[in-house]
Amino acid sequence: MSAFDVSNSPATDPVKAAATRPMKVTVLTGFLGAGKTTFLKRLLHEQADRGFGVIVNDLSELEVDGELVRLGHAVGEEAGTLVSLTDGSISGSRRGDFSAALRQLAARGIGHVLVETSGGTHPAAVLAELRDCPGTTLHAVATLVDARALYHDYEGGPGLVRLLAANEEAGTRSIENLLADQLQVASVIVVTKIDLVPEDALPLLLRTLQMIHPGATLAACAYGRMDASMLLDAPPYAERESALTPATAPGDEDRLISAIVIRDARPLHPQRFYDLYREQLPVGLYRSKGFLWFASRSDQCLLWNQAGGAMGLELLSYWRAYILANDTRLLPEEREHLGTLLRDTHPVFGDRACEFTLIGLPRDRDRFAASLQDCFCTEAEIAHWQAGGDFPDPWPKRLKLLE
Repeated sequence: MSAFDVSNSPATDPVKAAATRPMKVTVLTGFLGAGKTTFLKRLLHEQADRGFGVIVNDLSELEVDGELVRLGHAVGEEAGTLVSLTDGSISGSRRGDFSAALRQLAARGIGHVLVETSGGTHPAAVLAELRDCPGTTLHAVATLVDARALYHDYEGGPGLVRLLAANEEAGTRSIENLLADQLQVASVIVVTKIDLVPEDALPLLLRTLQMIHPGATLAACAYGRMDASMLLDAPPYAERESALTPATAPGDEDRLISAIVIRDARPLHPQRFYDLYREQLPVGLYRSKGFLWFASRSDQCLLWNQAGGAMGLELLSYWRAYILANDTRLLPEEREHLGTLLRDTHPVFGDRACEFTLIGLPRDRDRFAASLQDCFCTEAEIAHWQAGGDFPDPWPKRLKLLE
């Protein structure tokens, strides 16, 4: 071998050298509705050349976050770069599966993995699994905090501090303690949705977060956008012993949060759905999300998102049944293909269906789920829909198309 031929030298072979380096793991955590999936999608889009692996965790059996991450991004199960864990938290019932997913991605030689936890995940268990998983190193923990929720629900921050102090004095824990635990393990605290709070409210909000965790880097984020280098180029994670002591071990609050799934082929009555969420939304329903359709919008597959008192609709796609029935530009082979895809779907609605999850405290969640049944169209209303009838629809006429 020539003195200049180093192609077979393990010390200088970049592929072999990469295989010997531990897989970096960045954890995205935060309470329900903080904007983790939007943030993750933006990161994957803007940093596509980094070749990330992704683990997505959804508390519900209905996979929403994993499906959204798959759409339009260069990660997927077939490529071995995406693992979606549903129906349980990776700090609880899916903890063993999380450990297995880490080993699976490490074995594929992926250099950097992004982990999106469910909103009910306690970070201590996640960090413990990372410590025990060979071939991985914790790069950063980003805790996302909804600025709008802090502003409206906790007086801009002081209300959260008072609740935590009262719990400590009484020796009890609440959902707010889970949020505090998520903050206290962060290397970076990302304050999301800052565009939805008054500008003069931000200083108090930021001071509150610094009080809860003085050592974290604070970053602001609107529409899922922030300077990615603050997270991806951050110094190695320095684990704070106080963040993993028994005092902050998982309490009952994250076990109380659970999910149910609503599945129904019928269209929702847009006005009744609007009124129910505006007038009867219980405090204990922290999150609802999924896919639905309105009798007033037979063409649109809608993405529904509710976090606390904030609600939103986005246009996800168009139903195949509508396209087949109404698009005169289709070629014969396209019509035949769509017909094949729709062959085993609902005889009246085709591929249209409502499928969304409710996440929260069981009593509030189940009562709300019972009320939701009245939002689906009756037989008479379905006949009215089939005849081309109109329905009152208070939702925005033009919806943002999901990126």
